[in-house]
Amino acid sequence: MSRVKGLVSYLYKHHLIRYLFVGGTTFIIDEGLLILLHGGMHFAVAVATFFAYVAAFVYNFTLNRWWTFSAAEAESLRRHIVPYSVLFAFNLVFTVIAVSLLSHVMNYALAKPLVVIVQTTWNYYIYKNVIFVKSGTVPPLE
Repeated sequence: MSRVKGLVSYLYKHHLIRYLFVGGTTFIIDEGLLILLHGGMHFAVAVATFFAYVAAFVYNFTLNRWWTFSAAEAESLRRHIVPYSVLFAFNLVFTVIAVSLLSHVMNYALAKPLVVIVQTTWNYYIYKNVIFVKSGTVPPLE
């Protein structure tokens, strides 16, 4: 039992595990809203993608800032929100365009996870080493 407890404690303490948990739950919110808005309410796929992504942004930023990277205690919101917003804007444009284009050759609900996988590769590095790095420290290269 203590091995399991130790493993859970280790995984909980690791940034990457928390990042993947927050990302996974963000994806559920994002994908669920996309399906509701486009599939259920018949919004255009680009419009549904936009609104679902914006809603998921609020959840994701809050959890990543306060829990995943534990940056809320030491840093001002302004220090994090500006670079995060730049990344958000880039990701939003990329997502809307990519899902819209891919939805012409595959189901939109399958296109979205592909786009998220691509984004996840650069987002973790940018969050950990640019956005949520504590001021006065040199970020490690992992």
